[in-house]
Amino acid sequence: MAGTIISCNNGDVKNKHPQATMGSGNREFVDENSINNYADSIDLNLSEYEKRESLIFKKEAYSFYVTKYSSNGKPVLYVERSDEGEAGSLERSYYVNDTQLLLFKEVIFSSFKTPRYRSVRKYYRSNVLFHAEARQADNAAEFNAAKYAKVEGTKRKVNEVLASLENAIARKGEFDLTFEGITEYPKARYIILSRDEPQSYRSEIRVDIEDDLIRELVSNTEKYKRSSLDIEWKVKDGEAYYLKGKIKK
Repeated sequence: MAGTIISCNNGDVKNKHPQATMGSGNREFVDENSINNYADSIDLNLSEYEKRESLIFKKEAYSFYVTKYSSNGKPVLYVERSDEGEAGSLERSYYVNDTQLLLFKEVIFSSFKTPRYRSVRKYYRSNVLFHAEARQADNAAEFNAAKYAKVEGTKRKVNEVLASLENAIARKGEFDLTFEGITEYPKARYIILSRDEPQSYRSEIRVDIEDDLIRELVSNTEKYKRSSLDIEWKVKDGEAYYLKGKIKK
């Protein structure tokens, strides 16, 4: 959605910090308004939270990565950003408290399908859906001005979804990728990670620096194929950039 500004504001912010509404068993979150206030307070203070990002995982034309925001080691928000190339893009936000999902937001931009802009919000108590609403339009201005209307929400296996997001962050399960190779281009190198399985995810990490690990991988590529790499990276402008790393023992 480059160059397009879409508003996802839920309403007036009443509490600056989400901790102000955190209660045992989510007793404070009894309706859509209280949950929206919680989500707004998190959005307002994103820079104050611990932040972790997954690698960018790719499968054919589809790619995505996850950003996790935590307070005192506990997740408060996961953001999943997906790209389908020329077809469009998607952003999903999962607002959680005490490991339970409170609000799921999805914003979809379609290059070819109509309506081009779509958004849905789903509200949960104890991981059980109790309200869903949506809006849509064919241009950004109409979309931002549109009101949400109640819709029938599709139930999701919340625990499985949150576990999958955690696995993407921690590179576990289907996201546990190993070294496949390192490409050499005139302006950049890329570490290629994959799984030795059909229809599995791949990941590319741009390498703009050279250290002991990079020199070793370049010199002995075949030796380290299918090795696990303990690496650090940052995501910038839709690419993962290598920071440092070593071979896992």
